[in-house]
Order: sequence, then C-alpha cells, then structure tokens
Amino acid sequence: MQIQKILATASLLVLTATSAVAAPVVYNLSLPNISTFDSVITGTGASVLTAQVTAASSYNYVDLGGNPATVTVTRTSNGALATTSGGYSSNGQSLSGNVWNINPSAGLGGAAGGKPDINGYTSGLTFTFSSPVNAFGFEIGDWATCCMGGTRSAAVQSAYGVAATGSGLWIAFDGGAATLPANALSANDHPGYPAARSYTNFIGAIDSSGTFSKVTFFGDGFGEFLVAGGTLRFASVAIGSVGNLPEPASLALVGLALGGVALARRRKSA
Repeated sequence: MQIQKILATASLLVLTATSAVAAPVVYNLSLPNISTFDSVITGTGASVLTAQVTAASSYNYVDLGGNPATVTVTRTSNGALATTSGGYSSNGQSLSGNVWNINPSAGLGGAAGGKPDINGYTSGLTFTFSSPVNAFGFEIGDWATCCMGGTRSAAVQSAYGVAATGSGLWIAFDGGAATLPANALSANDHPGYPAARSYTNFIGAIDSSGTFSKVTFFGDGFGEFLVAGGTLRFASVAIGSVGNLPEPASLALVGLALGGVALARRRKSA
C-alpha cells in the first residue's frame, strides 16, 4: 500500500511537470552540467550553435528557417551597446569567454501585465534577436557571493510569488513579466558552489511551444559584482519537437518520489 501511494504521487508529479508548465523553461546549472541543457536540444535532432563572447556587442546565429541572424547585447538602462570587461574565474572554474558586468544596483522597471516594478531591472542586460529563437543560454559569474539580505517590497513578493530576501537572478522574455529562476539565501543555493566551491553557473531557456525575440537578464543582489557572458548558446528547435518540458525543479521532485519507491521496496524486501 505504501509503494502504491508513492507511485501515485510520482505519477501526479510527472503529469503536473509535463502538462502544466508554461514556456520558456529556465535552467540554472553548474558549468559542468551545461550538457543537461544541450541534450534536450540535440535530442530533437537540432544542433547547438555557440559563440564565444569577445569584445563585440553582436553575435551570429542561425534562425528557425536556417537563415543567418544576429543578437545584439545592450544595457537595459539606456539601450547603449554593452561592452565586455575581460573574463571571470572562481576556484579554478573559469567562464569560457569575456563577460559583461552587471553590478546590480537600484533601478526600477520590468513590470508587465500590471505587476509592480522590480528594483534592479535597469542594471541588467538585454539580448535582442533579429529573428526569433527558442533556445538561448549564457554563463554567469560572481552570483551569490554576498548581498543576500536585501528585502524585496511587499508588492513584488505578492505579485511575483517570491521570497522576501535573497540574491536573485531574474529573466524576462519579449517584454513580459520577469520570473525568478534562481534565488540564493546562502552560497549553498548556488549550483556551482556545493560541487566545486565555484561561483560560476549557466542560465539557459528553452521554449517548447513558441519563440522569443528579446531576453532581459538582471540581478537584485545589490553590491554583487555579477557578470554574464562566457559562451552564448543558441538553438533552433522545431516547434513542438520537445513536447511540454518539465521544469528542472519538477524533475527533481519526480526523482525524489521515485527514490522513495526504491527505498520502500528495499525496506519491504529486508
């Protein structure tokens, strides 16, 4: 009976993860695990195109129609072309190219659909694609090193369903409402820190049902350095080719439930 209950819970989690998740799905991974992002794409038969970040502000990719296209990186605050500032390394883990400094600081913006502005929005970066894409990612450095005690406004907490405190990484698509795929209350909340004591990670997004033409990325851990860049990753996946992607967090819950099944079976056999 206990095993049946666990199996029922796991099944419910699978159904929830595969049918009720809005796209795009955002991944927050340690650098050695970027293959998790790539494998979803290559599993459809598509290829991952990469562009190492240099001193340039524009990079080439191939759109869904197989045509050459360009992404331009600008400062969200004023639309000026963003310039890079060298690389970043933490405990032997280095980003794979140059980076753009973000330096989270006060600056309201990011509201959509009547939601309140998020403090820190204007210190971010905006990636604008000349032709829509449905998969994109980049490397992050110096997140969750400090500055986790700031308090978000009650309005932001309520409207976005986020915690009162933490150093957050926010992302918005096509001018829509921002989401918070990563929020650190300690260094252990950083995917790179438990694995290698490194403050390096990867943020990627895959849209299983459509495309996006603009991505805005920012942080609200005021006082952090915070950089983005390394190597940009693009993909043109056929619409519907990957079905409904479960959120990474939902996959973790499914894994925990299935792990409970194995544990219950071992106890029964013992």
